[in-house]
Amino acid sequence: MYKVLNDFIEKYHENTLYKKGEEYPKEGFKADPKRVAFLQTDKSKYKKAFLGPEIKKEEKPKKPKKNPPNKSDK
Repeated sequence: MYKVLNDFIEKYHENTLYKKGEEYPKEGFKADPKRVAFLQTDKSKYKKAFLGPEIKKEEKPKKPKKNPPNKSDK
């Protein structure tokens, strides 16, 4: 996942509109590494980057499972 820095229409995602602050790619689409690199650079004809660095999703720590009450405790 990548944070959208500037609004753009992604022609490779069925002309999907990505707005500043959203995440790329939207559900149902995949991020092509070459396309991501292009969208991250400001060296294109648009002179601005459309995507920021990759967002690493932090995994939630797993909670220990609670043991069911022991029937002999009654």
